[in-house]
Amino acid sequence: MAVAAVVSPSAHLQTTVTHRSPRVPEFSKDEVADHCEIHSCWIIVCDKVYDVTNFTREHPGGLDVIMEYGGRDATVAFMDKGHSNDAWIVLSDYYIGELVKDRINK
Repeated sequence: MAVAAVVSPSAHLQTTVTHRSPRVPEFSKDEVADHCEIHSCWIIVCDKVYDVTNFTREHPGGLDVIMEYGGRDATVAFMDKGHSNDAWIVLSDYYIGELVKDRINK
């Protein structure tokens, strides 16, 4: 019998401050912004990058809701909606990497 892990929003937020493995891909906001189309839709939630391309048509709130945030930070919208634990689990299936803060060259 498989047991699904329950991930609460607070637990998810805690993972954003943990040590990041060097193997995890990192993306800039500009790189994420390039993926704002129906055939390639990435979003940012809590500094994590998700490729939700294959989920856009399945989203219970509709395609337009996700596409509005395609290529952008959807953290506030995602958090304000009060998504369930199940939604956080589904979102984790689309995780592709971390958002890197803009680097300042000196």
